[in-house]
Amino acid sequence: MIGTVNGVRQFAPTILVAALGTTFGSALVIAPGIVAEAMAATGLDDLRSVKSVLSVIGWLFLGIALYVGAIVTANTCATLIAGQTRVIALQRLVGATGASLRARITRTGLVVGLLGGVIGAVVGTGFSAVFVAVLRGNGFLPDRSYTLLPWELVLPVVAVVLATWGAFAAGSRRVLTVTPLQALSSSVEVSHEDVRSGTARKVWAIILMSGGALLALLGLALSGTTPVAVFPAALGGFVSFAGVSVGATIVMPPVLHAIGRVGSADPVVLLAGRNAMRAPARSARATIGLVIGVTLLVTFAVALGIMQHVTESTLSGQSGITPAMLEQQRTFFAQLNAVVSVVVGFSAVIAAVGVVNALALGVLQRRRELGLLRVLGLTGAQVRRMIVTEAVQMVVAAVVTGLVLGTFYGWLGGQTLLGILGSVVTPVLPPLTIAIVVVGALVLAVVATVAPVRGAMRVPPTEALAVD
Repeated sequence: MIGTVNGVRQFAPTILVAALGTTFGSALVIAPGIVAEAMAATGLDDLRSVKSVLSVIGWLFLGIALYVGAIVTANTCATLIAGQTRVIALQRLVGATGASLRARITRTGLVVGLLGGVIGAVVGTGFSAVFVAVLRGNGFLPDRSYTLLPWELVLPVVAVVLATWGAFAAGSRRVLTVTPLQALSSSVEVSHEDVRSGTARKVWAIILMSGGALLALLGLALSGTTPVAVFPAALGGFVSFAGVSVGATIVMPPVLHAIGRVGSADPVVLLAGRNAMRAPARSARATIGLVIGVTLLVTFAVALGIMQHVTESTLSGQSGITPAMLEQQRTFFAQLNAVVSVVVGFSAVIAAVGVVNALALGVLQRRRELGLLRVLGLTGAQVRRMIVTEAVQMVVAAVVTGLVLGTFYGWLGGQTLLGILGSVVTPVLPPLTIAIVVVGALVLAVVATVAPVRGAMRVPPTEALAVD
């Protein structure tokens, strides 16, 4: 085992991420069968098509959750490896190869994925059983037996295990670049210039974002003739956002720099902003998961808001439409938005777990730095405020980026789907969704840093300076 890097206990948050993904997937796999069996009990026909549609929708949202979980897992693995650079370098110094160390980490990824998958499958099946029992008790579901253990239940487990293993393989690539000489260095993060010099990363980010932009433009060009234009536009949105994720260490630092200038007259705030820019890779890992979660929530909220606005405008211009009918339509969209927000919000929860873990690990891995600041004259209160301010700056940068991207992607979907009506739609930002995102993100920043900082402050500066 490489020190603490590939110990399963170190990846408890990653096991939680895998368990959440499998819980979500298990529920999405079980639900279509329950709906089909309930409809069969009531004598409704065409059950196969209903189950197929629900299954496709379920796998779509599960794919989103797996995508978020894989990025969070890869970032967690990379963060732990960055914090153990000197330990890895020492092992290289005594003869270990980068390939063998990475192989051990990826094997740990399989164990982590399997543990999370099994736990998630059990929890997801249990929740489904409770949910069915409650709905049968209140008469919403017919009183009959339901299949809670379909053969498809193994699919989300396999998907989560493979996604976790792949994420560990991607996140552990840095092991191959650690040299024995780094055992003599105290640096654990690469500089901004080193990050920006990653030619392959920049090339892939540019290719993906450019390709996504071209597909989005194609969808917009076709939107006036057919609603099918939403498909190339949706593909373009996914591809371009993949480019943003790949180029996170290039995209996020300018946003962090702009946010860090707010209140920079205060030395503590200025130091917090400089810290975020000093280690852009760490900051990008801590923020990209939240960017994904916010983007998903805002995208669906804006798209549904546009659909509701266009529908109300169309109906209000027709004769025979009463205020009661318009209110019924508003209620329907409110319920639909709530359901979609809950389903998409599960991916946001997975992203939030990753953000909390990344921020907490960042604090724990900087005990030496925090001890040095206290030796130089900063009080414990000032150090705590600096860390919390740094976390808030990173979270605000992620929220702003997610709001911009989500608004654009939501508008893109609404325009390409409804552009056949002959008018350009305007983005609709639901105030409740925005408020939940902003407040939740700020609370997340404080919760993620207060406990680790409090623990770091209990260590005397002299001991903190001795930490490798």
